[in-house]
Amino acid sequence: MTTTPERQPLSLSDCDDVLAYIPHALGFHPQKSMVLLLIVGQRLEATLRVDLPSEIHEVDRRPWVAQVLGLLRRLPQVRSVVAVVYAPGDIKIAEQIPYQQMIGELEEAFDPHGIQLRQAWCLCREKVWDYDDGDVGVTFPRPDIALGETNLSLVLAGSAPLDRPWDGTGIATWANAAEVQELTGAFGDDLLDSLDEWAEVLNLSDDEALERIHSSSLSSARMLAGLRIRLVRDVLPFLAGVGTAQTMEMTKQLCVGNGGEQVKPLADFLLGRGWQSPDWKRLERLWLVSRDLLGVAVDGERHALMCILAWIEWARGRGTMAIALIDRVLSERGDYRLAQLLRELMNRGSMPEWATDELRAWRAQLG
Repeated sequence: MTTTPERQPLSLSDCDDVLAYIPHALGFHPQKSMVLLLIVGQRLEATLRVDLPSEIHEVDRRPWVAQVLGLLRRLPQVRSVVAVVYAPGDIKIAEQIPYQQMIGELEEAFDPHGIQLRQAWCLCREKVWDYDDGDVGVTFPRPDIALGETNLSLVLAGSAPLDRPWDGTGIATWANAAEVQELTGAFGDDLLDSLDEWAEVLNLSDDEALERIHSSSLSSARMLAGLRIRLVRDVLPFLAGVGTAQTMEMTKQLCVGNGGEQVKPLADFLLGRGWQSPDWKRLERLWLVSRDLLGVAVDGERHALMCILAWIEWARGRGTMAIALIDRVLSERGDYRLAQLLRELMNRGSMPEWATDELRAWRAQLG
């Protein structure tokens, strides 16, 4: 579930506008999905993507509808929804619009909860259907959104949706990768030394942080060496999202075996519980730094960075993006425990509490 980016309002009744907006809200172009735009009053509050169930079998549709309702209960203020079905390209189109029965079942399920299905469209290949019309023979061409005003305004604001969720691959290898790895191997298991380096980098601006890791092989090596230590890896989101002082004190207590009370804030934060509001600017910086370090990290260092990136995506409310990263780690090393735990978290449909709190949720800055 992605909270609505701060931008000019879009028309929720205009198919072209909605179709142009969705990839920017999700960060990628959805396929075989239903995307729900969740509306509070007259304001678009969040965007939710779910995999489509089997259209044929009611046994698949029933738990799917229950899953959607369960997700919407986390935003009890939502009273209306706009839906877009991205149907598989190979689906057989017969007497009904694809997934028309499912839309009807979803609308019936919404009714007792006071939720209105305001508008629903289906996209399949180059055609678009309006479910309100209900006639499979009535379609209009899939709009070319690339040159539309909504898409262009978001692109000019810096948004660039991917064709598919990024899985951590494709980062160019650094020119000084061999030097950085040689230095990394020379470092011991000095936990606090590595944390100090991470803290210094996260205290810089985004541009300064990236300049630091690329220009100083020693700095990058010290940060990578820390990723071999499980505690360093696990506290980095807390370091970015909560702050340096609390993280350092907690880490020192954990190192001397006196962290019983200290570990609860860490656990609550990593599971998205409690009252704390993440420092999104610092978490964004951790994402940028971790992404760039993939150009020099190897083996366990790389998997640690990808899990950190996945956790940040989950914290943002972008579970699909998180799963792509986690599944890549598990495809390379199936026994990587942190990736297994994160996948279990995703499989349960867990979302951080702040993702449904408009005051604390992450909002993409799209101009």
